[in-house]
Amino acid sequence: MSPDAESLIAQFGLALGRLSSTDQLAIQRQMIDFFLASRGYSERQLAVFIGIMCALIDGLDRRALLDLSDRLATLDVAPNDVVCRIAMNDDIAVAGPVLEKSNVLTDDNLVNVAKSKGQDHMAAIAIRAHVSDLVTDVLIERGGPEVIRRAVANVGARLSELGFVRVIRGAKDDEALAAALGLRQDIPSELMPFLKLAAGPGHSGAAAAAPQPRGPRMSSGNRPAQR
Repeated sequence: MSPDAESLIAQFGLALGRLSSTDQLAIQRQMIDFFLASRGYSERQLAVFIGIMCALIDGLDRRALLDLSDRLATLDVAPNDVVCRIAMNDDIAVAGPVLEKSNVLTDDNLVNVAKSKGQDHMAAIAIRAHVSDLVTDVLIERGGPEVIRRAVANVGARLSELGFVRVIRGAKDDEALAAALGLRQDIPSELMPFLKLAAGPGHSGAAAAAPQPRGPRMSSGNRPAQR
């Protein structure tokens, strides 16, 4: 980014700080509308827009951030840097909508959030319409029981073979997890005996409910988050 662009963004940030929260919210909405109404941005124009939006986010109050998150969550053309900044917000009420719904976030973005934030953020990721095994591996490794149950119960979430191994091990002491696992259609055939052993007498119904597996899963490569 050029020095002139950086100076413009800095001046915008200073001016924004003098405005009321109501005025900041109005500007935020106008900026998003302007971006959506225009096409064919040059690389420089896009960089300036992203810089201004990030400066805007840093100065917004909670009400405006909630509004921005709700708007960005369903947009497929929103700048990744802007959506990521919202997704990394410590307030789950702010981060939650984009973590649950935004198709702009890539697997790398989601993995970064899952590795650096807490259980609430991971729980939001776990119920996305599509979650790759790159992401669920982190959720299963770092997540608590509720996060793991959500991921396993989500038919749109792929699990790697390692993920299945970890979940089957945990299902031994978690009846709800065993039940969710038993309903999955994609358990690798070579792991089925371990599922039945992990379920034990108290969970035998869940293991018996498991459909005929499809065979070994192939791990996903590094790619944008599945939609």
